[in-house]
Amino acid sequence: MKKNCAKLLLVSALLLVLLTSCALPPGGKEVQLPLVPVNCIAVLPAGTIAAEDNSMNYARAKNLESGAAFVNSLLARELADHAKVRMLSESQVLSLVPEMSGGMSGMVSHIGQKLNCDAVLSTTVRQFEQREGTDYAVDTPASAEIVMVLRHAVRGTVLWSTDFQETQQSFFDNILSFDKMQQRGFKWVTVEQLVEEGLVEKLGQCPYLH
Repeated sequence: MKKNCAKLLLVSALLLVLLTSCALPPGGKEVQLPLVPVNCIAVLPAGTIAAEDNSMNYARAKNLESGAAFVNSLLARELADHAKVRMLSESQVLSLVPEMSGGMSGMVSHIGQKLNCDAVLSTTVRQFEQREGTDYAVDTPASAEIVMVLRHAVRGTVLWSTDFQETQQSFFDNILSFDKMQQRGFKWVTVEQLVEEGLVEKLGQCPYLH
């Protein structure tokens, strides 16, 4: 049990190094041009910010873990059959941890070298709050924030990054939300629906996944 816990902490630390090194520029989106040739993308399991916030309570940390598990299921559904993508499980990451050194760039480089991949995609769940209410009336709407960063395995540079951040609003709170409310059938969506919609859209915008 202690050995498994230690390994889990190592994975959390690995993902934390990767994710906390992924600050996005103003506008929340970045594409390095010109695009570089990428034949293989290693996709890490989604992580959360729980390990970097000592003041976070148990309920929010648990929500984030649920969010990471849900995001992993979406990533598998959307990317597992992609010709360029190699999905990594937590156990596969664990097997690489003892051999890694050199900080974030060393980790990305090592993963790329071991898997013969040109780039590594990391995803972090920063917020995953379920709505409180029903389809037509809520006390608190669903709210989510997801950050994704694709790094070149050799250079360590950011090839592409994006974030998805939304707290659902009603038409009366934001007149610009009418089109989105209409697409959702004028319903208050769950956080899973919110994340699925946003994540699929963001993945569709990544030039390296076309």
